[in-house]
Amino acid sequence: MIAVEVTLLTGRYVATAHHDRREHEWPPHPARLFSALVATWAAADVPDVDERRALEWLEGQAAPAITASRSEDTAVRRPVSHFVPVNDASVVSGAQYRRRVERLSDFLDGYYQELESTGGEVAQAIERLRDKIDKERDVASMVGPVGTTNPSAAAALLPEGRGKQERQFPSVTPDCPHVTFSWETAPSSGVAAALDVLLGRVTRLGHSSSLVSCRLLRSAPEPTMRPGNGTTILRCAQRGQLAALEQMHAAHEGIRPRALPFVGVRYAYVDTDEGIASAAVRPDIAGELVVFELPGDKRHLPLTRTVELTEALRGAVFHHADDPLPEGLSGHLPDGRPSRDPHIAFLALPNVGHIHADGRLMGMAVILPDGLDEAATRAALRAIGLWERAEPNGQCRLTLPGGAVVDLQRKQPPFEFKSLEPRAWSRPSHDWVSATPIALPKNPGRLTQGSPAARAKAWAAAEDQVRQSCVHVDLPEPASVAISLDPLMTGARPAAAFPAFVQGSRRGDEVRRRLVHAALRFDAEVEGPVVLGSGRFLGLGLMRPLPARPTTSETRDGLGQVEH
Repeated sequence: MIAVEVTLLTGRYVATAHHDRREHEWPPHPARLFSALVATWAAADVPDVDERRALEWLEGQAAPAITASRSEDTAVRRPVSHFVPVNDASVVSGAQYRRRVERLSDFLDGYYQELESTGGEVAQAIERLRDKIDKERDVASMVGPVGTTNPSAAAALLPEGRGKQERQFPSVTPDCPHVTFSWETAPSSGVAAALDVLLGRVTRLGHSSSLVSCRLLRSAPEPTMRPGNGTTILRCAQRGQLAALEQMHAAHEGIRPRALPFVGVRYAYVDTDEGIASAAVRPDIAGELVVFELPGDKRHLPLTRTVELTEALRGAVFHHADDPLPEGLSGHLPDGRPSRDPHIAFLALPNVGHIHADGRLMGMAVILPDGLDEAATRAALRAIGLWERAEPNGQCRLTLPGGAVVDLQRKQPPFEFKSLEPRAWSRPSHDWVSATPIALPKNPGRLTQGSPAARAKAWAAAEDQVRQSCVHVDLPEPASVAISLDPLMTGARPAAAFPAFVQGSRRGDEVRRRLVHAALRFDAEVEGPVVLGSGRFLGLGLMRPLPARPTTSETRDGLGQVEH
């Protein structure tokens, strides 16, 4: 094994996402580290032959495992627009550059989507997209010959005539300033020595303000991300990367527009705490979240519109999926009966559970359960990718009843808003409270009318149905259940404020489900996401984990004060 440790000297990492200059990158992509090594090597007066051999060895290795602060342990700085003087207005016209960037972005999106749909296998469609990407990266054709600049462009080179270009500098501040990349294969002593010397000269990773120090390690900490399955795509180096960078540098000469060559690799987060991983119980719906952020002008939508938006999200994904829909996508058998196996679910993610929570919807998500078969996973990811390609700027357009339009943006961690952070909905806990009400499978009776004895019987039946809803998703029966028609969490809304949730039965009859809020306590820790009841595949019954309860001594000493 060999590992490279990168220390962020300023405590923050400044780098833009390759497909969106307004978005940050985290963790640092392996291809970016490789490019930093190549740039450091090439900056020497006489590039070292042994260091070149070390770089060629490194590019031939499989994608590394990564140890870095998880997305919930990072602070994201919201990017602010800065207007920077253009150094040379005559190199590339703004319109020409924008057209080239838009085409390159479209091809990169298509490349990612094909990669996701094939599970990382290089198919003919991926090869064709790679050729198109290389063609768009040929920046030499964009620059006019020397001496042909018109007078107005020449005047724009002078300080008083220079225009300014909008720039953003998004950054991430992790809890831990160290990032480690580890490979299973150990190099020869000569390669290791050359790499160690080269790493000692690397001064930055990403933007010039993102200062780093690097060193070689003989062992590595437990990784937080591994290549393989997952929905996070990181750019990695591949065999021939050094030669490709040299060829590109000969074309752009370090001053013209350029793009980083790479191969996309799917990564998944792993649990580094084996104790928690083995002790926590997970429902059958638990899995990875594909997260979408609502635009700023739509974050006024209340969580009472959950089902309206999740139905639209489901419809959009199904519309772009290939027929026939796999069972894991549709949730139904070929004969129309409901599937008994895990299938994807759709969530609306509200701002709840803290002192300033107001119940607005901040985003949406698609759950890909851990037990989902590979064909259904690929079908879902491909449908989402085609949906993104169908709209401008990679946005995912939802059309709501009445014709209203909401443009979602698919996000990768870390997230600016904690409500979008998967860990906010999945971290292990004994105590869970509903953010959206649970749709009970059966009518418990009248909860607010009738004699005291009749109401007590109905409330007891409702509690029992909540218990059975837990068992139905492979959770243990909770040790205690408290139900209410009023919200039990800051930001949540009363059950009566939600529209009637109506489902069709096998006979074609319509069944109106009773909605209740619930607070649950389990004897064992439960890891989410936890979604309960008959409306769980459309975001009803979404539960939020509560922090651990303070002990008696902590309460007496004033410790353990938490915001629910």
